[in-house]
Amino acid sequence: MEKEMEPVLNEAEATDGNPVIKLKKPLANGNKEVVLDFDKVNGYTLLKCSKLAKAEDKTIIVVETSKIYQAYVAAAASGLKYDDILSLGAADFTAVCLNVQNFLMGV
Repeated sequence: MEKEMEPVLNEAEATDGNPVIKLKKPLANGNKEVVLDFDKVNGYTLLKCSKLAKAEDKTIIVVETSKIYQAYVAAAASGLKYDDILSLGAADFTAVCLNVQNFLMGV
């Protein structure tokens, strides 16, 4: 019997129900993980993130699928700066955005 292999971009584990993304490359401040605490986020925060994302890219139609919007939400949920999220390596950035998108879509 063969074991099924699942693709893994980055390890993400739940701590107190919050996704923790272990980074392949630490942030400039030395952090080796990003904790997404979605309890920090409320409707006002999401609307502000939406407004900022749409100001940056006026072609956004569905904000939940926009990487710009997801990065703003990730910054709000993690307590990091937007630029810190954008400076993540591609694999780390994708892992963070995927976790945010899953949260936004209720997955």
